[in-house]
Amino acid sequence: MIASIISEWTMFRANFNEKYDIVHQFANMIGAPMSRNGQIDFLNSKLIEKENRDSWNAPILLSTSTDEAPPCVINGAFIGGGHGQPCCISVYSPNHSKTLADLGAVYTDDEGTKFTIVRIHNDDYVMLVSENIGESVTKYKFKMEIVGDLKFLSDGEDKGDIKIKEQHKNDYLSNALRHIKRQLVCYKDGQRKIIITSMECDYAEIEEAYYIINPATVAPALTAERPEGGYKHEPRLSDFGEPMLLLDHVFHINPDGTILVDFKIEKKMDIFLNSYMGVMYQEKKDVYGGGIHRVLRKLKPITTAEGTFDFSTPYPLRGKAYPSGVTPTREHREYPDNPFDRIIDYFRDEDGKDRLGFTCGYLPVYDGHPSIRKDIVDGQILIYKSRKAYPFFLSGNHVDKAHGVCFKKFFDTEQRSSVYSIDFEGKKYIYFDIFENNTLTFKTSGKISLHENFGLDYKIEDGLITVSGDKGFAVFIEE
Repeated sequence: MIASIISEWTMFRANFNEKYDIVHQFANMIGAPMSRNGQIDFLNSKLIEKENRDSWNAPILLSTSTDEAPPCVINGAFIGGGHGQPCCISVYSPNHSKTLADLGAVYTDDEGTKFTIVRIHNDDYVMLVSENIGESVTKYKFKMEIVGDLKFLSDGEDKGDIKIKEQHKNDYLSNALRHIKRQLVCYKDGQRKIIITSMECDYAEIEEAYYIINPATVAPALTAERPEGGYKHEPRLSDFGEPMLLLDHVFHINPDGTILVDFKIEKKMDIFLNSYMGVMYQEKKDVYGGGIHRVLRKLKPITTAEGTFDFSTPYPLRGKAYPSGVTPTREHREYPDNPFDRIIDYFRDEDGKDRLGFTCGYLPVYDGHPSIRKDIVDGQILIYKSRKAYPFFLSGNHVDKAHGVCFKKFFDTEQRSSVYSIDFEGKKYIYFDIFENNTLTFKTSGKISLHENFGLDYKIEDGLITVSGDKGFAVFIEE
């Protein structure tokens, strides 16, 4: 395979099948503007004919990504990934005369609440955040309306009032991430190499680690660290304040184009961690013209205002009713001790034939094993009208730290059935899905064990797994 960096983008080209290679591109390898988090994010996936060498211009677009970096929900708000705490107010104050030297300046409104300037948007707009009015630094809360105009209190060069014409509320306090590490690593013939250009390799990884900063601690630190005469350059807001959560990711890109993300998450403060998604993705492109049909494994039928939906068999993402927004919880588990763990999307052509598959979910390893994850996930997935997929790895504030592995994989598929494998840490996880009477086989070369089987017959003979039935799924592990 090939790994390459151009500017802030990273590209990987890997073998897909006899005709095509698959190309994945990622964004933000070299950061982002001051107002953005700059997290590693998915950009697109494409197929390219093997003889076509222009990898950056692969012709068959499978997906376009603008926001697939999963956030946490902390104290009830999305933060991390592409999100900052929605606690700021951008004030429209024409010709306000504030400059970078006034960042960190403190003002009060007519009710005596303190507000700190955290960003100068331009000559007419300035962004502020209130003091923490919550119970504590970890149970923070912010005032979301300025009463009257703002009067200067301290720590600024321009001491004039801020006259308010309009208030734009719930702007992000961002960037919200303090990066510790972000680098591309390639492996060739057992040798590890950090690269900054391009390299042929056996497989590759992106290593990324960052803190999510407690938003209640940012403005006070911005003020306390304000230099004499004020800031001369716009500072990165995440350089101020105290970490409240650590996320450590390793993006593995396997030789067949499978993407795995080995993630660790750890609280650094006693915050309320409502949930962590671990992985998410946007609706794929209808490449073959027959629509994309979705399966959500291990969920009971779900009833919403839009109707009752059974995602145990492929359901069209377009052309029929779809939930506007629902999060199935523990009572929606088809198997009480085995929570939802993966999505499969099937790409069909205009004749109704399945042409391609895509799957996304969690491997049964570390805290992702059903015996552990059943106790740390309440709400399992957000099913939303955008058709974006939001599976939760954990939810409900059950743990202070967790370790899991998620996957994203395109694969060839047969009519109304599929089998694919995912390699991780010397093991192969083999997934079978059947939706009408069919028989599937998979050739193996190692020791095989059954992880789970629901509704199918199977046998393992001379290194061949054979699975058959009308409807069901099975997962095997090869060591």
